[in-house]
Amino acid sequence: MGDQSASTKSPRRKQQPIAARTGKPLVQTRAEQTRAAILTVARQNFAEHGFADASIRDIAGEAGTTHSMVTYHFGTKEELWRESVREMFAAFRVEVTDDMDRDMEAGLPLRDQYVRMVQRYARYSARHPEHARITIMETIRGGERLEWMVGNFVLDAHRAALPFLQLLMDEGVIARMPVISFLYNLVAMLQMPFVLAKEAEIAVRYDALSDEAIERQAEAVLTLTLLPQAKGSD
Repeated sequence: MGDQSASTKSPRRKQQPIAARTGKPLVQTRAEQTRAAILTVARQNFAEHGFADASIRDIAGEAGTTHSMVTYHFGTKEELWRESVREMFAAFRVEVTDDMDRDMEAGLPLRDQYVRMVQRYARYSARHPEHARITIMETIRGGERLEWMVGNFVLDAHRAALPFLQLLMDEGVIARMPVISFLYNLVAMLQMPFVLAKEAEIAVRYDALSDEAIERQAEAVLTLTLLPQAKGSD
């Protein structure tokens, strides 16, 4: 663990944008709508059953289309999985990191940037628990799909997140510790309650996916991770 005692703050470093802007088409064609429906159902199936047990025929049926249409759009199950993961990380960029860029460019105080990021991340994780489930399944299994996902998306996300978290530590917003430990603990706190939502509902009749519960989870994470704000600071 790093030294958590008080120390002289390092000079404020310039923040770098976390993600490039991404746009969405305003109008979708029928083919695009079919493709989007297939990807939505595919992510849910890969998250629930894993790659090996997910069935293209089942995905097609749930998406209201045909097996041949799935293969027309994506070719193989492997490519369908990859495109599902691409869209998953694109959604994370749009729903979380693009707004982080805007907050930084607007000159918001670092503490406010962190608070808003945690709130957005909690909402994203509640809307998309399949993100964590797919990641966990592939991590347990290991192999080429995990390596592809890490190489194409996770490394870039880490390269963006780690300097931001280090800056928060240097400026006394969050506790000083190994930054990678903070990152993985933060991700777990913001994802796992929603991955385990069904268990919580059965065990304690708690709706972890309600708007109120999502807000409470974000507040809990902030309570656990934010250092007390110095008097007179912005």
